[in-house]
Amino acid sequence: MKRISKTSRDLQAEERKKQILQGAKELFALHGFHGTSVRTINKHVGITDGLLYHYFPGGKQEILETIFHESQGERMASMDRLIASIHPDLPLEEGLYLFILGMVRTMTGDRDFIQIMFRDSATILSDQKDFMSEMIQQRHQALAEILEKRGKAGEIKEMDYRLAAYQIMSVGITTIFKEVSFIKVMQMDLETYLRKMVHFTVGLWRP
Repeated sequence: MKRISKTSRDLQAEERKKQILQGAKELFALHGFHGTSVRTINKHVGITDGLLYHYFPGGKQEILETIFHESQGERMASMDRLIASIHPDLPLEEGLYLFILGMVRTMTGDRDFIQIMFRDSATILSDQKDFMSEMIQQRHQALAEILEKRGKAGEIKEMDYRLAAYQIMSVGITTIFKEVSFIKVMQMDLETYLRKMVHFTVGLWRP
C-alpha cells in the first residue's frame, strides 16, 4: 500500500493539537479539570474561541481522555522494556536497581500527568483508568517469575517470590509518592537511595 505523505497543513494541525494537549495538561495539573475552563485553555495556548472544538469536538473531556490514553501507552511500553532489561546474565541486584530506577523515572517523568491522575482520575471515563494499578500488578507477576528463576539458579534463597516481588516494587512505589509530594525524607540523592535500598533488600534474600 502506497504511503500517503502528510501535507504541511496536516503537520500544522498535528502541532496545534499537541499545543492544546500540552497547555490543557499544564492547567489541569495546576487547577484541576473542573477548575479549568475552555476559555482558560484557549487563552493559555493562544488560540481563538472555537478553534479548540475544531480539533477536539468533545471539548475538555475529549482532551482529558486523549491525555490519559497517550500517557498510558507510553508508560506501558516503558515498563515492559524495563522488565525485559533484567537480563539473565546481569547480576540480580544490578538488574533490580536499574528496573526500580527506571520505574521511578517513568512514573515521575511527567509530573503534570501524575497530578491529574491523583486529582481527577474519577473524571476519566475510560474503562482503563485504573491502568496504573493494573500495570504494576502485571509487572509484579513478571518480576516474581524472574525472582523464581534466580532462586532455582541458586542466586537467592527459596521463598515466597510473589511477596519478594511486592517487597522490591514497594521501594519504587513509595519513592514515587515521595518524589511527587512535598515530603522529603531522603537525606541522599535518588540514585544512592535506591541503590542502598535494593542492596539491603537483596541482601536479605541471599542463601
